[in-house]
Amino acid sequence: MSKVLTSKKTVNIPEDEYKLLKELYKTVKRQQFLLRLEESEKNLKAGKVKKVSIDKLIENF
Repeated sequence: MSKVLTSKKTVNIPEDEYKLLKELYKTVKRQQFLLRLEESEKNLKAGKVKKVSIDKLIENF
């Protein structure tokens, strides 16, 4: 079993900087999502797909 370490320390940052960091985080997450989509499209075009029956797919959940 792994331990999760948490810190009770906090920092205070100005509201404007917080908003900027929050927007930056959202932008990076969007870019990661778009890159994954682009990679998926490339794999589909290249025929790099895995075919699985519906029953097997449901079993894996």
